[in-house]
Amino acid sequence: MNAGGPFDLRRTQELFWTLITAPEGVRAAIDGLSGRGSIDEASINALFAGDERLPAVERLDIYANMYFYRLLDCLAEDFPKVRAAVGPERFHNLVTDYVLRHPSEHPSLRFLGRRLPEFIRDHQQVAADFPFLADLARLEWARADVFDAPDAAPLSREALASLPQERAGESRFTLIPAFALLRFDHDVIRFWRALDDAGSVPAAAPDGGPAAAPPRGSIAPPARRSAAARVWRKDLVVHHASLDDEEMLCLELAQAGEPLGRICQVLAAGRSPAQATGRAGRMIQAWLEDGILAGVVTP
Repeated sequence: MNAGGPFDLRRTQELFWTLITAPEGVRAAIDGLSGRGSIDEASINALFAGDERLPAVERLDIYANMYFYRLLDCLAEDFPKVRAAVGPERFHNLVTDYVLRHPSEHPSLRFLGRRLPEFIRDHQQVAADFPFLADLARLEWARADVFDAPDAAPLSREALASLPQERAGESRFTLIPAFALLRFDHDVIRFWRALDDAGSVPAAAPDGGPAAAPPRGSIAPPARRSAAARVWRKDLVVHHASLDDEEMLCLELAQAGEPLGRICQVLAAGRSPAQATGRAGRMIQAWLEDGILAGVVTP
């Protein structure tokens, strides 16, 4: 039947998986195996059910299509705003290109989209039509990662208030695991809100896209300007919010383990002591309310 001997159940299952997940399609996969002497089409017909109406290869194609659409659905769940930004048809084409380059390599489809932001960035046509899309994909993937991150009890106000005042400047915050900081080249946070407000109407490409004019009611693409955001999970709900440069720097310092005194130095620049204290208080208060602080340690 084949160069490797008869197929038992395990080898038949492995062959079935190889054929329906082949990026180039079932027919090309069979031709490749035949060319290497692994199996021929007669053996395929003997292993997998078929008849005159629907041969085995065509039945395998049905399973292969079902598998692809499962991948498509999975990525649409993880990247709903990317799909909304480009529209269903272009998203379908993007996913096709992506799974050809990066087929699923993990038993869980949870990890299928981890390379999509990078793939979009390097995809010449998509990057040209939607230069903001890689940033939007990075935000969506960060939200997916944060959703699955480990739990941690947030820092309480009482624990923070118990710090000895004379050593508060030496204290270091720890952040919850379900937290991420992102920097962008485009204002995708505002764009995200616009998609939500418009009910995820497809966005127009900066050059008008493939059509002569953008679809009626489409959203203008986000401006190209530096932006930053924090992403976090609280009570099983993932949130994100834009950050100004100062707060972004302060959170980066906290994430790097810098002491509170160093963060206060950043806030003191160009401010009176009272203004700097007020700014620090409002910022830390917001961090406490959002539950992004996991603890505080004093050497």
